[in-house]
Amino acid sequence: MKPNESDWKSKLLFSPEDITLFNSARLLILFEVLENLGIKGGIDLERSSYYDFFAANPFLIIREDDPLWLDLEIVGFETHTLGYISSSQRYRTKRSRLKQYLSLLLSKNLIEVSNVDKKILYRVTSTGIEAANQIKSMYAIAYRKSVKHIIKRLKRYSDKKLWEKSSKWLEAKSFQVDLYDMLDDVK
Repeated sequence: MKPNESDWKSKLLFSPEDITLFNSARLLILFEVLENLGIKGGIDLERSSYYDFFAANPFLIIREDDPLWLDLEIVGFETHTLGYISSSQRYRTKRSRLKQYLSLLLSKNLIEVSNVDKKILYRVTSTGIEAANQIKSMYAIAYRKSVKHIIKRLKRYSDKKLWEKSSKWLEAKSFQVDLYDMLDDVK
């Protein structure tokens, strides 16, 4: 191996989802969409983690017979990625880092915190809305569309029901079968 070969490989082998700025910006978009949908009081840490994760991975919830399937596929979401197979592990990792992302947004005055009925809620500030409106990448456009669909589906669930449904969705058994089918095709 040449001396600098590992350097360039390490620079290429990363996912944007591993970067704090990317995740914080995505959360900011989530809070901006919440505000635009009229959810003005904010949401707690748990709901933030579910909304963000499922909006970034909508096909854990949305099935092929759903009219939204094609809509989200057209804007660029992949239907069968390896990430869906390890969804419960990926969710736990994302959830464990959520406070870090929220702290960054808080430190920049892009979101604010309130205590309502002994529940800590997060919501976007006017500065956060302005900043979120500047994020116009293709991924941001697709993510916004997914957030709208996911929030409309999940906002009606109580905290307990959301946890129950999420536990089921994070199993992702149907995608595991697809992986085994793909491995058979390779042989």
